[in-house]
Amino acid sequence: MIKPFILFLAILLSNIIVAQDNVALEKLLEKAIESENLTGAVWSTISDDIVTTGETGLKNTNTKEILKNDDRVLIGSVTKTLIATGILRLTSQGKLDIDSPVYKILPNIPFDNPWREINPVTIRDLLNHTSGIEDARFWQVFSTKPTSTTPLEYIFSKNLSVLKVRTIPGTRFSYSNMGYSFLGLIIEKITQEPYENYLDKNLLVPLGMNSSTFQFTTQKGENVDQHLAMGHFDTGTTQENIPMFLRPAGQFTTTAKDMALLAKFLISDGVINKKSFIRKELLNQMGHPISTESYKNGLTSGYQFGLSYRDRYGVVGKFHRGNTIGYRATFYLFPEQKKGFFISFNTDSETANYEKFNSIFINHLGIDKPQKLKVKNNLPSNIDEFNGYYKMNPVRFEMFAYLDLLFNSIKLNQENNKLIVQSIQNETYTLLPVGGNLFRKVDRVNPSHVLFKNENITAVSDGLVTYEKINPLYLYIMWLSLILGLSGLVIVLFRGCYLFFQKKLFNRNQIITLPFLSILGFLIPIPFLINQSFLNLGDLTFANVLLAIVTGFLPLAMIINIRKIWRNKTLTIDAIGILLILQWTIILIYWNLIPFRLWS
Repeated sequence: MIKPFILFLAILLSNIIVAQDNVALEKLLEKAIESENLTGAVWSTISDDIVTTGETGLKNTNTKEILKNDDRVLIGSVTKTLIATGILRLTSQGKLDIDSPVYKILPNIPFDNPWREINPVTIRDLLNHTSGIEDARFWQVFSTKPTSTTPLEYIFSKNLSVLKVRTIPGTRFSYSNMGYSFLGLIIEKITQEPYENYLDKNLLVPLGMNSSTFQFTTQKGENVDQHLAMGHFDTGTTQENIPMFLRPAGQFTTTAKDMALLAKFLISDGVINKKSFIRKELLNQMGHPISTESYKNGLTSGYQFGLSYRDRYGVVGKFHRGNTIGYRATFYLFPEQKKGFFISFNTDSETANYEKFNSIFINHLGIDKPQKLKVKNNLPSNIDEFNGYYKMNPVRFEMFAYLDLLFNSIKLNQENNKLIVQSIQNETYTLLPVGGNLFRKVDRVNPSHVLFKNENITAVSDGLVTYEKINPLYLYIMWLSLILGLSGLVIVLFRGCYLFFQKKLFNRNQIITLPFLSILGFLIPIPFLINQSFLNLGDLTFANVLLAIVTGFLPLAMIINIRKIWRNKTLTIDAIGILLILQWTIILIYWNLIPFRLWS
């Protein structure tokens, strides 16, 4: 009689402690949400099979509705974890081979792959963001043209240039929303039905995620879901969900409880109702890449099968974040400790510090903090070969490759027994040697970077971004071109204004008139762009066409006046300004930034 009573007291005490911990967590989250000016959030945790959920804030600022436990949210790119899980299910059933070349399944949608004969793009490459294709184009992301049933083939067949493979498939990570949209198309080809229908029935139902769906849902009009929280921005304005072209990469509606069920399954042995649902070895590979150059050179961090390796806050786990219009979400797993958490905010803020919430959950769950890998006394003997400047390759968005070259290139140099990594856009950080060509950032537990040489290429990688060494002269020339170009713009603007007030701007032989007017022309599309929704940035609109026209006219205006400059035989300050602008616009044309066509 005593033993059952003691057991009862132990369970009661345990429940009281858990309840107290949850109240403490809720207070911390409420305080953080208020301090970051976020509208609301739903969350869930799992610890040793115990699931807890919570919510706080508003569902809709317009109606002042309060978020409820069963309200649904959007999770953006965390959808990729579910798409990957669906692919692993098909693989476990023998319906799909993840190492199969994509062209064998979708022969009518060809990749522009120079390495096709030896390294074709495989399903594994799409899963791991190692296909070599870019992330997305503006028209694929910011557009009001897609419907909830727009065929997935459209986002590739409209413009085959999006399928250009830039690096050897399987070797380097480069995040690609297009890649996961391809996976949705592959699921449709294999199952002969829309991927949304198939995954709802064959993935979500077995997992018990009965309040979730891959189908398009929104807060107004057709496909309305009364339980779907409204999306918000920094200004407090609301945004209902709209259809997207790349929907397998970010279209998913769910609840905090359902995401806890997903977490519970992903850290399990892959068995449902005593039957294997996904092979355990496949689940264990999530977040652990094995094909990349960085892995083959000793770095185990990276991305695989819908999750990335995550070394932050003194703990190591598996992770995916997501954001879509009006929402941000985080999904974090610690498989060895059988713990994890999910949180989704119905605010897409550019100023909020979302990372602080991860720290709150990690401390709440009591995640073990392993000792940091010890630092070695010496740098590698070949370290001198790695000192210098590096550019990112591949870049995530080809459209902005020029800007990445200028602002995201890094300088690597040794200082005593450490490496210093400097860049213009990001903070300088230190790398400590931990053996071989492996290094770790000061705040990391395990190796975070690797230096390696591949034939004639010298590179540094953190598993998610790879940099190749470049001649500093090339980078200096690009920066000099930018500085001179901007100087030319200043010269032409000041000289044009001066001549205008002197009433000499429109004199017959004035060489600066047209260049000056072409620069002022940049003001013309501004009011139209301001009044245009950002959702139309990738559409063929009047504002976007006007922007392309004024940017395209800039180099033309400079060229037209070359003849006058030559005829004058004198290199005046006006002529210098025009020539400086011309050389820069030639660079911008080479990088496909002039004319600036957002819909391209």
